[in-house]
Amino acid sequence: MTDTRWPDPDGTRRVLIRGGQVMTMDERLGDFTPGEVLVQGDTIVAVDHQVPKDEVGEVDEVIDATGMVVLPGLVDTHIHLWQTPLRGLASELWKGEYFEQVLPYRNRYRPDDIYAGGYAGGLELLSNGVTTALDFCHCLASPAHSDAAVAGLMDSGMRGAHGYSLRDRPVGGFGGHAARLTDADRVAGEIGKRGGGRVGLMLALSDRETVDLDTSVREVAFARERGLRMTIHSNFPGQITEMNDAGLLGPDLVVVHGNVCTDDELVMLADAGSFLSVTPAVEIGLGSPFTVLGRAFRRGVRVTWGCDIPSYVDADLFGQLRLGFHLQGFVDGATDRAEGRTGRRRPGLPTLTPHDILRFATRYGAAALGLDERIGSLTPGKQADLVILRTPPGGPSVCGLAAHVLLQSGARDVDTVMVAGMTRVRGGHGPDEDMGRADELVRDTRHHVLAEPVPAE
Repeated sequence: MTDTRWPDPDGTRRVLIRGGQVMTMDERLGDFTPGEVLVQGDTIVAVDHQVPKDEVGEVDEVIDATGMVVLPGLVDTHIHLWQTPLRGLASELWKGEYFEQVLPYRNRYRPDDIYAGGYAGGLELLSNGVTTALDFCHCLASPAHSDAAVAGLMDSGMRGAHGYSLRDRPVGGFGGHAARLTDADRVAGEIGKRGGGRVGLMLALSDRETVDLDTSVREVAFARERGLRMTIHSNFPGQITEMNDAGLLGPDLVVVHGNVCTDDELVMLADAGSFLSVTPAVEIGLGSPFTVLGRAFRRGVRVTWGCDIPSYVDADLFGQLRLGFHLQGFVDGATDRAEGRTGRRRPGLPTLTPHDILRFATRYGAAALGLDERIGSLTPGKQADLVILRTPPGGPSVCGLAAHVLLQSGARDVDTVMVAGMTRVRGGHGPDEDMGRADELVRDTRHHVLAEPVPAE
């Protein structure tokens, strides 16, 4: 592929994507079948059935997307990229492998290993059509580990946020919780320069079951004083009520999992404008009833998606979207049967449509990271983060575009990926030199981290 990964210094490079079925995810624009997308520098400048010739002008490249689907890049709002080199280590998740045989290995991670996870994991996400990710990095043993995580994500070509974990695990070169806050302040001041505008900072708050409420209050105040967005795991009963009563919920917070949330707590999240990141494979892998998705949606919570742990599943967000859709359909049917209803579906079911699922993966994902004015839809003026999907022999499906993408397509069909107008994937592959380097980095990390039996946490 032609290597156009690095920024256009003048912002004048023009690319016309022609002939594809364009799913903008912008309700005002709708879909264009076929349509054209004109990109200049890092920005979408026009989307139409056919961009007027005088507006197109001279272009540097024409991408023929005939018979393909063009859509916004997907956003993963919960993934632990440091685990990419440990791919498959928690394959029997139900048996507790993750907690007993994966998390303890973070005590052995060097900064180079954190970098390997961010770099290789970022490339994997890109190859699967994910252009933006929130990397919840709970493997920080020193300031150097955080710097390496940012560098790995940045060098992969991803857009995203480094989720700086405030929990005092693993124990290393910080010397306590206060020192982590001090270092987070340092990163907040530096990441704008190092992140190149593509990688920012969010704070991964300490799990509520690991610290007292006063500590959580201090963490949230620290974030809000600096204008930083936050994310937190939600895995024990009453957590959301406690956080709500303490004034900790808000539109700057991404809550992860939430399977034990009551309906009243979901209303609290909706009223506060908080987001919920759902990770279907891991929810089911740990035995969750998976009722939170439908309950949250019906109560107005803005839902987003995550792959969560590469040590269990690959970084294929398309797969998570489809799994979530089918699982919600199963829950809908089981509820109907339990209430004695059979036969034709009742009004309001299924709870979610394919368009809902993809809105969560694009617009809501962007909003959760505070990027909704920059990405999440193919809207003129936004950054050119987009994916082009091949269609099967015989062409696109006879259903709508959203249903085709969700049910008849997937990561296997990713042909081209752009981030800020720069091509990261072409013909289904990233640059060979990047892939070769990722292989070397992962091999080195495995050789070091897995050389001895799992350490104690």
